[in-house]
Amino acid sequence: MNAFATLIGPAPAAIIRPSLFAQRRGAAPSAMASRGAALSLPRHGDGTAALPLFHADDKPSMPPAGHRQRHATGLVAELSDAPDHAARQALMKGRLRSIGFEWLGYGTIEDQRGFLRPLSFLTSYAHETWGRRYFSQRYHEVDTRPHDAPVSGLPLVWDLESLAQSQCRQPLRPEAEARDIAARQRVLLDELEASGIRSGISFRLATPGQMHEYTFIDLMSGTPGRRWILGAVVGRALMLGLSLHEHVSRHVRKPVAAREQDEPLHAKSPISPTQQSILEALLRGLGDKEIAYALGLSSHAVDYHMRQLRRRFGVRNRVQLVSAAADWQP
Repeated sequence: MNAFATLIGPAPAAIIRPSLFAQRRGAAPSAMASRGAALSLPRHGDGTAALPLFHADDKPSMPPAGHRQRHATGLVAELSDAPDHAARQALMKGRLRSIGFEWLGYGTIEDQRGFLRPLSFLTSYAHETWGRRYFSQRYHEVDTRPHDAPVSGLPLVWDLESLAQSQCRQPLRPEAEARDIAARQRVLLDELEASGIRSGISFRLATPGQMHEYTFIDLMSGTPGRRWILGAVVGRALMLGLSLHEHVSRHVRKPVAAREQDEPLHAKSPISPTQQSILEALLRGLGDKEIAYALGLSSHAVDYHMRQLRRRFGVRNRVQLVSAAADWQP
């Protein structure tokens, strides 16, 4: 958390750990041009960066019958019970407006030694045009919010002035690189304002079982300044973001990028008898410890095979793996 952060209200214990910002755009261009962003820009041979995989909450994937899952309550239950995508959108938009926000950006990112690579982005509740433009213009490379909202502390409360100040408080870089970063950051701020986005709350969540992968949640408002984002607003925004996160984790099937090192394994080799047994155990609703006991394996061996199975079926979590296993034919 930087020295200009201001703590707003208590954070729910052992749930989230982000940070905070300061205020609206007041930094002089010369000051911005002399400093760079506190992030590592990627080095791509062709000068391009991979876009995230865009997806929507339009076709929820329900866990197969017999899969044990905690009973949903509150907003999670309302989202799950909504009859269609339009009803879920109306529900989320209503909840956002009730606490002063218009849009919610939700995506997964991977930390590659300081460079945050976007993996997926949920379009259902985001700004109608800003999300795709943000990534097509590669603003994620110079945006300080994902770095100033670490997985610790309180959420990051920001407005345009605080973003400008954060950009100015960066380590020195070679002059040409600093000028390029500062110029792109100024354009980012201008386009945020042009899109009607002037303040918000951001936080990051760790992905269980994925050491370097995070979920980034950003609630955005057209209200200028951040004085209106008081402790009660922060608390409600956290609960809204966490509820959506649980709903997405349970029911929304995310697309998976096909990286060279993570190509589906089923195209290369047949599934092993051990992994067949693990899939069958998953369909019976067994947990990892129960699978280890039933198959006479160590917990480390089960964890290894589970990771291999997620790669094989191109999924990211246990719920998605169970769903894929339900459709699997040996």
